Amino acid sequence: MPRKVPRQERSQRMVARILDSCASLLIERGYDGVSTHRIAQEAEISPGSLYQYFPNKDAIVAMTVERMIQKIATELLAALEVGTDAPPQDQIVSVVDAALTAAEQNRELVRVLVEQMPRLGGSVEIRRVEERAREMIAQYLITGPVTEDPDRPPTLVWMAFQAVQQLSVRYVLDQPDIPRQEFVTEMSRLLVTLVAPPA
Repeated sequence: MPRKVPRQERSQRMVARILDSCASLLIERGYDGVSTHRIAQEAEISPGSLYQYFPNKDAIVAMTVERMIQKIATELLAALEVGTDAPPQDQIVSVVDAALTAAEQNRELVRVLVEQMPRLGGSVEIRRVEERAREMIAQYLITGPVTEDPDRPPTLVWMAFQAVQQLSVRYVLDQPDIPRQEFVTEMSRLLVTLVAPPA
């Protein structure tokens, strides 16, 4: 969360420049090669201007990650417009395809974030972003084709989140010799077994 909420258009553009610069530096230099000073240089602003909006590097990195997740969330929500009356398989295929597309479109940034995430694991900001992603999937599971059993959703949320995140990211980064459609189909089948009510 920015230290100063950008309400005016000029301030919003400033924050966008900071986040764009952070993303570029993460891709080019990795987390260790990024500093608030370098971000300010890349954004062509003074360090003082940067500190008006963010208290430290981790806060900027966290919001950069959050912006990417928000982009993915928008695409996932669009995929969910298939409709709750559609069969679970159709809904999940759309979600898997949207998640994969988003990862493909942000391949280099995803690579950096995946490689650097372990050392950011202790960051309060990063943990907050990860929690938002889990909440997004939780909302789908709660409103989607999930059993009424109150003990299942927490387990399903964790398993579905890990499956979508880990497998989609590894597919995009490792580029295995697996056709894209085959990956989407098999991934969807896996998730259907998690979210479809038991017979």
